[in-house]
Amino acid sequence: MHVTKALTGSGRGMNLTSQLRLLLTRLKLQSPGGFAAAFHVDFATPKYLFQTYDAAWMAYYSQKGIVMKDPAVRWGFANDGIAPWSELKAMDEHGVFDKAVEFDLNHWCVMATSEHGSKSIGAFSRSDNDFTKAEIEQIHADFISLHNLTLQGPETEPEFGEMLVDLSIQHTHPKS
Repeated sequence: MHVTKALTGSGRGMNLTSQLRLLLTRLKLQSPGGFAAAFHVDFATPKYLFQTYDAAWMAYYSQKGIVMKDPAVRWGFANDGIAPWSELKAMDEHGVFDKAVEFDLNHWCVMATSEHGSKSIGAFSRSDNDFTKAEIEQIHADFISLHNLTLQGPETEPEFGEMLVDLSIQHTHPKS
């Protein structure tokens, strides 16, 4: 069964927090090198940010102020859909991807959406091999589901907004 159908069909009995945890868990499993997903970005600040990369890469990325040099981020602000890897490599004049390889982040898929007038951007990685087309499609379906879920959550279940913030912090700043 397709993920989106599973969450909107048989997932009806599942509360929003459970749906969120399920989607984040699946994305983490599908992206063993880690991922960063910024939801509902206003200017350069996301409402919710989930990151599962190794702490050393996140520290390096933050300390060097790479975010606006990152071709994945730049592409995501200007486009919707799934990024052609060749286009991202051609945009990497700052060597972000070469540096990422030093942290064992060797293979990527990048996507963005502006559904419902809100921008979300995600970058997903692995060290072992390229993502297959089927894997990219599944990640994209889960990413779109999260985009839509995080749009509707706070209005649908008041405590869900709090949970989103808590989970965003936990996934971005895991306990050691």
